[in-house]
Amino acid sequence: MSVQGMGRWALTAGDPLDFSVTLGFAANPHDPDHATAEERASWGYFEIWAGGENLCAHVEQSAVLPTVHWYMLPLIEWFADNWDPLLHEEWPPLRNEDLSAARSLMRTKTPPPSQDEVNELRWLDRWSAWWRRHNIRAGADGGLFPDLYLRRFQDRVEVSTGREPLQYAPEHVYFLTPDRTYLINPVDATRSLFTVLEAATQQLQARLPHSDRIARLVATLRDLAAEERRSIRLAWAAGLGDDPERFRQLGAELDAVLAPVPADVRQQLAGSAPGSELIAYGTPYARLLFGAVSPSMTARDVTTLARLLVDNYLPAGSQRLDVLDLGELRELAAATRRLSPAEQGSQLGERACELFAAGSEPWVDVRAVLDLHDIAVSEVDLSDGNVRAVTVFGPTQRPHVFCNSTTVWGPGEGARRFTLAHELCHLLLDREHGGELAVASGPWAPVAIERRANAFAAAFLMPSRLLRGAIAPLDRPVADGAAITSLASTFRVSVSALANRLYNLGEIAGEERERLLGL
Repeated sequence: MSVQGMGRWALTAGDPLDFSVTLGFAANPHDPDHATAEERASWGYFEIWAGGENLCAHVEQSAVLPTVHWYMLPLIEWFADNWDPLLHEEWPPLRNEDLSAARSLMRTKTPPPSQDEVNELRWLDRWSAWWRRHNIRAGADGGLFPDLYLRRFQDRVEVSTGREPLQYAPEHVYFLTPDRTYLINPVDATRSLFTVLEAATQQLQARLPHSDRIARLVATLRDLAAEERRSIRLAWAAGLGDDPERFRQLGAELDAVLAPVPADVRQQLAGSAPGSELIAYGTPYARLLFGAVSPSMTARDVTTLARLLVDNYLPAGSQRLDVLDLGELRELAAATRRLSPAEQGSQLGERACELFAAGSEPWVDVRAVLDLHDIAVSEVDLSDGNVRAVTVFGPTQRPHVFCNSTTVWGPGEGARRFTLAHELCHLLLDREHGGELAVASGPWAPVAIERRANAFAAAFLMPSRLLRGAIAPLDRPVADGAAITSLASTFRVSVSALANRLYNLGEIAGEERERLLGL
């Protein structure tokens, strides 16, 4: 709905229960105003809603205001200039530290003490560059804006808010929705956002038809729908940053791997990227192959994974997972969705063990569970040792866990069994809307997904029913070094995994866990 008259104009687009934007112009209250003519003409306000909450609602002098008032032109320019990374770049800078962009940026804002002066400056440069691309305050130009981030998150767009205080703001000004995270529909959200930005820019151009600055903004917005931006967007989505040329080079190497494959199979493997003229999706396989596994992904890794996917091709691959599609487990996942990832994963792991390994005693043979359900397990040699495994399945893939032989977790039986149980969680619970799935387990995977899978693996391999039976006959405290080593051997897990599991179950205290982790 738009409103015009007396110099006022406003437009709202989108659904506030998912994502909506309001932007309006109003009479400029500043007289005299030292801003440029274009900025003076753009005085107005905006609201951003996500998940039914107004993320711009704030308090000023004890009054709750629903909108943020300031010059709108710098904000519109920021959206236009950062459109591609804003909506396609997923990795936070430096480290993937927490569940949302806002939390991760807050935790990595200060360089660690081990950084020397040069590396500290590099750290801060990378952090601030990412912040400028994703935090709406970078477009404030002096205004008091919410601490609000937008970024890509798999096949959604994440909107998150932080708790960073407003610089130079009086104490009585603060926003009402800190520490929020919403995942929104990417196509609908980008269309709503673009509709408002385009209409507002046209309104400014009508007011100042001879402004070169506004003419440049009009051209920038128009170019966002250009076909040639597709490769730029996929480069951001693949973790390559502002380097579409490298994306094209890796694409050429992938094409060479796929060249001998029949055309219909090649099309199914490569897939198409749905979306709109304003936003691109990399298919899960494209994200996997083009570097979204980790920042240290190499060209060799790209071709290695491509060959694995070619060899793993299966026309009716999704049928292999029908036996794992347990409604009871998914109902439990829905019922526990508001728990922390670790709490939810623990409950799901316990229940999955009951469903898949009810007769196991005295330890759970996760490899036998995978074999029984025709889930393949193979080795792969990847450059980044922090990647534990890559798991794929979907309409064109046999369910397959590729364990990284170079992982820093080592080749031991306990580490391998934990990895397999972790990947079983992905297979059971992390399917993306029934389509193709490619999950790389490591520090650059989504934090919530990894935490849930880790807790699932611990509960699956060390369920309460088996732990009770193993602890009861002990003739010494469970936190005793010899006792914990014996239990770890019985369950065929590492001492650290068992210590963490016992701590989470309340069997040992935090101090005891710390001591056991040093064994």
